Amino acid sequence: MPADRNTPSDQENVPLLLQGDRFEDTFRQSSVDYQRRFRAQLRTLPSHLPEPALVAFTSAHDAEIDRLSLELGLQGYPLYRIDADDCADHRLVLDPDAGTMCIDGLLVRPELLWIRHFMPNAIMVNGSAVVSRYIRDQWTAVLEIVREWPTTHINPPASRRASRLAQLRQAAALGIRVPDTVLASSAEEAAAALTCPPTELIAKVAGDHFVQHEPGQVTGVFPRRVPAAASATEPVPLLFQRYVPHDREVRVFNVGDELFAYEVRKSDPRDVWAQPEAVAVTAVDVPDRLAEPVTTLLGCTMYAFSGFDFLITPDGTPVFLECNANGDWAWFERGAGDDRVSRAALHYFTTHPALSPTAVRDFRG
Repeated sequence: MPADRNTPSDQENVPLLLQGDRFEDTFRQSSVDYQRRFRAQLRTLPSHLPEPALVAFTSAHDAEIDRLSLELGLQGYPLYRIDADDCADHRLVLDPDAGTMCIDGLLVRPELLWIRHFMPNAIMVNGSAVVSRYIRDQWTAVLEIVREWPTTHINPPASRRASRLAQLRQAAALGIRVPDTVLASSAEEAAAALTCPPTELIAKVAGDHFVQHEPGQVTGVFPRRVPAAASATEPVPLLFQRYVPHDREVRVFNVGDELFAYEVRKSDPRDVWAQPEAVAVTAVDVPDRLAEPVTTLLGCTMYAFSGFDFLITPDGTPVFLECNANGDWAWFERGAGDDRVSRAALHYFTTHPALSPTAVRDFRG
């Protein structure tokens, strides 16, 4: 969580979501992946024979994949992982005709492919600005090729591309309540479009909630209530939503068809990232009024793993905010002191018909 706070002295021309206290953090860039570390002892097949496996494209700080790699490895299920952080230092051969990937000289058949937190901005590069840009741009193109790979994807790539605005439109078309939302270059223009005062708006980015200005160095750009003084034109349009009075928020995770809910109570939209100690997280049963809209949305997205965020109004009406296509359940489990989603994830993969144990079982190094 935040390692530092920085308050710029001059807020002129600073984008709204970067004004005031800045919440900065450092993402871990060195891998602690169990199977990656002990691959030589775990793999039983010769390097030239393709090992059926789950392959994940993510980042070194992906705690969910860290745990899965350990638990799957202890049961003999291979997981191969390519982290954006150090991908420039590893070898990769993709053979679409054979349906195989060769990762650092080891042949793999990706029976399941999971694209998660693979962010080109995280790639560590030693070189000039031109070389750095070249490597990151080309890895972005490689990732698009991986998205098209003809195998079973954990979460269809087409659904993952849906923007927050597209998610809201889809939910509204299905009869699920959503906040009134516009994309606009200023709070004043958004307020005019939504016919409400600017101070009744929540502003959020259309893209990622973190600016990774250097590999591993991130600054948060989190949702916030529009202040009375906000009148400047933004350098990039933001999503503006009319504030919805609510008692609590609920995150609902799905692992396949199973649903798991966590109730979140906080005083400021930014607290989840900026002041996690001020956030109360409780594991709860999925509210009856939430199960139907989540199931309806899953029928459209076909996600195997995801997390849906809802506000719950005082009369119990769920209001859909967005879907996190990666799931990212570790933070919620830590806050609530449980591991329901992690256990369900392990069961999902160990019972998946595309996977079977081929590695040495219970190797502990």
